[in-house]
Amino acid sequence: MQTNYPLSSDGTPLLTNNHWYVAEKLLSFLQLFYDSTVILSGVYYPTAPLMLHQILKIARHLNAFENDTLLRQVVVHMKDKYFKYWRDIPILYAFAFILDPRAKMRGFHKALQRLSAFTGTDYSRLPQDVRKGLTKLYQIYDTKFGDVRLRVHEPSSTTEGKNKSAWDDIYGDDDIGSGRRSGSGSNVASNSSWPTTA
Repeated sequence: MQTNYPLSSDGTPLLTNNHWYVAEKLLSFLQLFYDSTVILSGVYYPTAPLMLHQILKIARHLNAFENDTLLRQVVVHMKDKYFKYWRDIPILYAFAFILDPRAKMRGFHKALQRLSAFTGTDYSRLPQDVRKGLTKLYQIYDTKFGDVRLRVHEPSSTTEGKNKSAWDDIYGDDDIGSGRRSGSGSNVASNSSWPTTA
């Protein structure tokens, strides 16, 4: 291997093939920690929903390198310390993961199953505890802001007529009532192509 590094006094390279092998091995091991640091240091997107993903990735990564002859002695200690802090998932990160529409409770169950395989921890009660915590949090929110939500979404009888006439200007409800309109525009509210909430 040709390098630009100076040679030793006997003309051999200071960095041997074994040195390069160790460097490449360390690079492949440390790359994930760098990537996770960059992802969780983001400021233009929420990072809390990503935390459980990174916990799972690092757990898998440590398990993969645990039996590596070169890194085993270091990785075993890293794994012990890592699971000391991250075996128990903070409730905040569980909430954030579940509230991600792509994950929900189903994704949370799958993530826990995979994490359990790496940590040897029984997470069978955690989904139930997290669900109770979410319910309690919603009840606190509803108690504090429920009245505001109802006032916003339930128009009073004095404004209902005004709102209706404003929509009449757009959809022409007076024509619908007389039977002069037909087609897709005559039944906007029941249009089956509109997205529905899950």
